[in-house]
Amino acid sequence: MILLNRVILAADEVNLDQFHNRRLEESPMTQLRRGVVGVIAMFVVVSLSFSVQAAEKKKIMGTNKFGPTISRTVVPPGPGDDPKHDLVVLAIYRATTTSSDPNSAYLNESELMAYEQADEVAGTGTQRGYYVRIYKDGDRDYGIYEGTHKTSFKEDGSWEATTWEVTWKCIGGTGKFKNIKGSGTARGKATAQEALEEFEGEVEY
Repeated sequence: MILLNRVILAADEVNLDQFHNRRLEESPMTQLRRGVVGVIAMFVVVSLSFSVQAAEKKKIMGTNKFGPTISRTVVPPGPGDDPKHDLVVLAIYRATTTSSDPNSAYLNESELMAYEQADEVAGTGTQRGYYVRIYKDGDRDYGIYEGTHKTSFKEDGSWEATTWEVTWKCIGGTGKFKNIKGSGTARGKATAQEALEEFEGEVEY
């Protein structure tokens, strides 16, 4: 009887060891799942690293060369108002951008469309607007700007030049510029010969 009990106990110990071994030994499917999880984790880390690099800030600068004004709608002054007071409801401008700066090379030959409102007396006042930049591949970025402008006249009263200063802020885009953001400043001058604007700032996308 004692011998039989020992045999049963030994058998139970063997079965218990086999049970634990089965618990500790992973199936091929479990190993596969663990491998997939590891690959996914590595992919996430690499993706986050790439995102950080892609969003690196860069300083930019360039020149916007404006063509003729596309349209300009002005509200006439009311009774008792200064006859030289203009409320520009909407002015639309188009410019082509160039830059010799390596960080700004992506801006070359892009087209800038500006939609502007202004409040001015004798050509001097404030302006604010919305812009869209269109790239050769079809991507776009867009933003807002505001600033001041001043017009000078010749002795005979004819227009001589208009200068302006603005601050701009990029707020979005499409394609690779979907998450773009940034800000900067710009200064420009328009004469009878040309209208040029120099800009600089910092963006990330």
